[in-house]
Amino acid sequence: MAVSSLQSCSTGDAMVAESAARPDLDQLFADLAHPNPYIQTQAFTAMAEHWPEASMPRLIALLDQPNVALRRASVRGLGAFGERSMQPIADCFTSSDDGTVRASCVKAYAQLASNYPELPFTPQAMEVLRLALADDSPVVAVAAVMALGQVGRQAVPLLLGVTRGDNPAQGVAAVNALAEIDDPSIERGLQDLKDDPDTDGYVKETVVSALMRVKDLQARHPS
Repeated sequence: MAVSSLQSCSTGDAMVAESAARPDLDQLFADLAHPNPYIQTQAFTAMAEHWPEASMPRLIALLDQPNVALRRASVRGLGAFGERSMQPIADCFTSSDDGTVRASCVKAYAQLASNYPELPFTPQAMEVLRLALADDSPVVAVAAVMALGQVGRQAVPLLLGVTRGDNPAQGVAAVNALAEIDDPSIERGLQDLKDDPDTDGYVKETVVSALMRVKDLQARHPS
């Protein structure tokens, strides 16, 4: 009984110490609104470490903030949570009729891919990015191409499809995104695009320079 009591006290002391060490969540959200990006980063990093479940819905709710700086900080914050933020971001995107919110969701995926380059995107997350490519908001559509460029190899088929779409500006963005991805299928895809007489002239010009960048990338990172 004495040993059991000691163990119970020890466990209780550990819980108290852990609670005392955990930063206040409201204060972290106050810090997220601070103009200093370093303080913002400290805030959302602590949220991800200490308050992942409680902070996620609050970050999602800030994506419609009229305060651009706070909205951007929230986007950066969601990118710090790894795989656990993929589904909440997808749910937010599919349930929102606000173009600003949808664009923020897509940008959060770009942050996530940048922070966790080896993390596979879920089918739900990839479907969001596919839908975003055809979004009514041009801001969302362009952000989707940028996000897919960050996702990398997993996004190559979608990006190659965009290069053959009916939006030349989006096609150019997709070509530029592909040129930054180290994948052996890209050179063939871009070459086919270059040789296709139906390829938009503006896109074709971009393909020519992209192919040179792809060859340079392959020379620096031989497979």
